[in-house]
Amino acid sequence: MALIRVDGQKCDRDGACARVCPAGIITVDAATGPTVRRGMAPFCIGCGHCVAVCPHGALDHARAPRAEQSPLPRFPVLDPETALLFLRSRRSIRCYRPESVPQDLLEKLLQAARYAPSGHNSQGLTFTVVMSQDGMSAVREMVVGWMRALIDAGSPLAAQWHMEGMVRAHDKGDDRILRNAPHLIVASAPRDLKAARVTAYLALEYVELYATALGLGTCWAGYVNAFALERPDLARFLGLSEDHAVLGCLMVGYPDVRYHRLPERNALAVRWWNRAVS
Repeated sequence: MALIRVDGQKCDRDGACARVCPAGIITVDAATGPTVRRGMAPFCIGCGHCVAVCPHGALDHARAPRAEQSPLPRFPVLDPETALLFLRSRRSIRCYRPESVPQDLLEKLLQAARYAPSGHNSQGLTFTVVMSQDGMSAVREMVVGWMRALIDAGSPLAAQWHMEGMVRAHDKGDDRILRNAPHLIVASAPRDLKAARVTAYLALEYVELYATALGLGTCWAGYVNAFALERPDLARFLGLSEDHAVLGCLMVGYPDVRYHRLPERNALAVRWWNRAVS
């Protein structure tokens, strides 16, 4: 089956499909229209850009069918002021209501991760959601046990991450590890997947942003993430295969607070470099 199919009557030979192709495998003939360069089909990453950019719907793709692409009625979707307000209004939530989030709502939230950028369109992430309070407690205890071991060993990491204070808080019933969140989202991927860590960070950031629109709150579980990077215990506890690595952890639940102001941040630090190079 051909990688791309072109409706010659709709195609205006503008070459946009060729220009946006990340792999540069499409060429456009003034007479016959777009074709895949000889021998280059295996280098297609299946991103679907060539189909999405055609204003006439003239091009179809075996790996990114036009029928599976939703029409975009206008672009940009948000005006600049609304977009910036939305981005600024996102807060890291550390106060959660005790009730669980329905599984179907969590699945809807995670659907946003599918549309995040990924290196070479590799995607390839798996998301594991800890649903039960027993599971959350077990994760918390694993992390605290790891902290105690580092403190006892005099590890510089223990001082750097203020672990003694975290353990003291835990022993007093103050959860600084998972903030009493009802759920934990864990992103993992095969260890040999290129750019997987960056892909995971981008995907989880999409989740963070979309959560706001669904009435949910999130926060990066930094201590859990550090623990997972140092030890295989969390991956084993979650039943991940040996070839999978934990790449990011996100607390999620219903916020117990609502923010009414937009905190300011440090002034932008930017350098404009335009010197001539001899």
